[in-house]
Amino acid sequence: MFDKNIKQIVEIVHGCGGLLYMDGANMNSLLGVIKPGEIGFDVMHYNLHKTFSTPHGGGGPGSGPVAVGMHLADFLPGPIVQIVEQPTDQNSAPLYGWMMPAKSIGRLKAFHGNFGMHVRAYTYIRLHGVEGINAISRHAVLNANYIRVKLADTYKVPYNRMCGHEFVLEGHFEDAPDIHALDISKRLMDYNIHPPTNYFPLIVPEALLIEPTESESKETLDNFIQVMKTIATEAKENPELLKSAPHVTPVNRVDEVYAAKQLVLCCRPVEMP
Repeated sequence: MFDKNIKQIVEIVHGCGGLLYMDGANMNSLLGVIKPGEIGFDVMHYNLHKTFSTPHGGGGPGSGPVAVGMHLADFLPGPIVQIVEQPTDQNSAPLYGWMMPAKSIGRLKAFHGNFGMHVRAYTYIRLHGVEGINAISRHAVLNANYIRVKLADTYKVPYNRMCGHEFVLEGHFEDAPDIHALDISKRLMDYNIHPPTNYFPLIVPEALLIEPTESESKETLDNFIQVMKTIATEAKENPELLKSAPHVTPVNRVDEVYAAKQLVLCCRPVEMP
């Protein structure tokens, strides 16, 4: 995310006639800080369900606009909304209509996404304004680094340096070899904390991706930190407590191998063995 060589990378790729695509999945730490187009990215998308308030879990509704530089605007699939007639006076609004870009490959499909989520994101941006959007980035970075520093003496943080809005720690201990990241995540549920992303990125063994975002209070962060330290102690003193977690949920641990082999792809009730 903060590659210090990004300008050189952009120059090399553009020098070879290539284009750069930016994955804008998580922009929480960059809002009001950088403009990807000014860095040199040609295409990018925003994940509204991570950055601009749309819920992420429960199957969606995930939604995200794809943006391109002006040099690619003629190649966008269509139709797209454009101004077709400028106002004749200051009190009039422009007239918008459907237009097909000059070099478009045409229509991909009739569905244009979860339009309501775009309105929600736009409202969120207007509500916060310039100062509020910039504050979102500052708080997201502050929250993540606060947790990173507080847990660095309990868990191994493979890249223990200033991070953006998230960081990765290793969910295992040398003196508790049977404990894995999944066990820590399951145990978090007993403390009424939603588990973080497990086993991603793949370059970190037993990865736990901690992503507090900007909206968590210090009390919530402190509670999470204390619970994580408690679980680390439990892992060494009573590992079975983690291996059998969660203990407070209607369903304990599902048999993922069985679920993958015996798919239930319909909504009617079925008898499970």
